[in-house]
Amino acid sequence: MRSMGVLALVFFLSACQLMENLRLNDEEEEAPAVAEVPAEPLAEREPPRALPPATMQQVIDFLDQGQLDEAETALLSIIDENPGSRLALRFLEQLQSDPVELMGEEFDTVVVQRGDSLSVIAQRELGDALQFFALARYNGIRSPRRMAPGIELKIPQSLRRTEAEPTVDEPVQADAAPTMMAEPEAAPIVAPGAGLTLAGTRLLEAGRAQQAIALLSAGASAGNLDSDGERVLVDAALVRAGELAEAQELQEASIMLDEVDAILSPAARPLLEPARRRLAAERLMLDGIEERRAGRLEPALALFQQAAELDPDNEALLSESRNVRDLLVAQLHDQALIHYRDQALDDAIELWQQVGELDPDFEPARVYLERALALRERLQELD
Repeated sequence: MRSMGVLALVFFLSACQLMENLRLNDEEEEAPAVAEVPAEPLAEREPPRALPPATMQQVIDFLDQGQLDEAETALLSIIDENPGSRLALRFLEQLQSDPVELMGEEFDTVVVQRGDSLSVIAQRELGDALQFFALARYNGIRSPRRMAPGIELKIPQSLRRTEAEPTVDEPVQADAAPTMMAEPEAAPIVAPGAGLTLAGTRLLEAGRAQQAIALLSAGASAGNLDSDGERVLVDAALVRAGELAEAQELQEASIMLDEVDAILSPAARPLLEPARRRLAAERLMLDGIEERRAGRLEPALALFQQAAELDPDNEALLSESRNVRDLLVAQLHDQALIHYRDQALDDAIELWQQVGELDPDFEPARVYLERALALRERLQELD
């Protein structure tokens, strides 16, 4: 019996620890007094109001049970109402980011003891109980609540050796009957999605384009992103595409732009099209450079020409295309001369005609083509 009592105390303390991290400050505000409302006749009662807004406690419950879609929906609702909610943005990052990228590849291991929860372990090992869900994903645990004792848990070294900073955010508020709470008299009416737009803008301005894309993409997929939000999403996608292109990760950049394009409204898609064309041209140009280095000039030139159609103002691309064309013209001319000297006039003529199509101003090919045509005509007359 005594061990059962200790176990219950451990669960209680771990729950208290997690909730303490969610408080805005150490002082609790008293709930407003609830006035007694006289009963009204059934016919005069107001229709039931909408459900109360999502709370962080609901988010934690959803995450703890592995209900990821419900957690994401609740987080988007909270961020829409309060774009400055660092706690909601933090949980959304844990939900949407790759856990290895978020926490690092190197890890130590600990064995889960009876009575341990992920929030207790996150507090003990990482110094931050709110990392419990990121830790769950890091270990492939979909439902933190069902974690069994005795398993080995990976603890990321990068976070274990860094003292976690305390999180200050809005407190978790208990669900209350909305009909009994006084509403602010001058509360502004905000269009749905405006909060997501503001939160995405702040992330982008802070240099967190990838997080802004994840947030706004989730809002767009849920049908809760306005036209301003779509413009911010496009801006974030362009910034991220530039970062990936600079790192020579062109395929990843192209995939990301395609994914964003797929969730944009038809009116917003043209905003992304120039970047998609430039990126496609960049990929074709790199493929063309590889072909040129391998000595395959004809496919290289074809790739450069395709790229130039997509991005005609790219001077580097146009320069590469001209260089490859000149190399190919010289190569074809030399081959044609060999055929001409071997009296293989048909082959020589075909090559010089090809040179003329590539570069009409290449004078040697024009002169030799005239000679070859005249010689073939005389030979045909002799036959």
